Amino acid sequence: MITTVTLNPCIDRMVTIEKFIYGGLNRIISSREDAAGKGINVAVALHQLGQEAFCTGFNYTERGHMIRELLEALTIPYDFVEVEGAVRVNLKVFDLSKSVVTEINESGYPVSFEHIQKLKDKIEAYAPLSSMMVFSGSVPRDVPLSIYGELIKLAKMHGTLCVLDAEGGLLLEGIKAQPYLIKPNLYELEKATGETLTTYGEIARAARLFIEKGVRIVGVSMGSQGAMIIDGNYAYYAHPISVEVKGTAGAGDSMVAGFCMAIREGLELKEMLRYGVAAATASVMREGTLLCTRQGFEAMLPKVVIEKV
Repeated sequence: MITTVTLNPCIDRMVTIEKFIYGGLNRIISSREDAAGKGINVAVALHQLGQEAFCTGFNYTERGHMIRELLEALTIPYDFVEVEGAVRVNLKVFDLSKSVVTEINESGYPVSFEHIQKLKDKIEAYAPLSSMMVFSGSVPRDVPLSIYGELIKLAKMHGTLCVLDAEGGLLLEGIKAQPYLIKPNLYELEKATGETLTTYGEIARAARLFIEKGVRIVGVSMGSQGAMIIDGNYAYYAHPISVEVKGTAGAGDSMVAGFCMAIREGLELKEMLRYGVAAATASVMREGTLLCTRQGFEAMLPKVVIEKV
């Protein structure tokens, strides 16, 4: 199975407006709420792609039932560390005129040292049962930036492949544990390297800075500009697929799910990128934080155009 680890679950409230007016009145056309969190999203996407997924991490006493109800409805097993407090709510404003989402995210309730120790115990328990572990997203207040690195080290002791999708200090500290794959978006890659990256060659060169530190594969999501995947020998670019965008929340998580599915199937680097882009594209065609489906994924696969960089 593939175990996903969510340290900062959330409720995504997506509101759709015709045209966003900064500092003015914006009328909501439609709204929806979805239980989410990056690891939760990856697990849901994996499940909908036909993969066996399992969830662990932190969940909260208030609004946590929404996380549990989502997973139970999809028959995705879970085992969370329960924390006093409320699941954070993230507001996402979808501007129809530009197909752009503006995100306003809460930080999340703090967790204690004891909660972190309980989480480490769960990683130790489930790593031997997992072919892969996916560590993704932000963390609550007071959780050290080294947390993903610590958890990845525990998982790797059991031979588990580790995937990291985080930003800033969490990414920089996490790669010290040498995860198998990381998936920054272009902004996160630029932030991590301190460079402005404008060409595919520059992106590949920047990604290989992490490969030199022990990461095996770097997937870079670039939104409407497509995506790239890089290892020590090859770099590939996938063109964006022209579709009607209904929601971008969770697209990167669907891409991670596609990468994981390709790894499980033993596919080469180029096909990993095809799977990731097909899953992400199938995700943006759905509203809110609804994620890719197997049907949508299979429809997008033959449309992915890839070139070697």
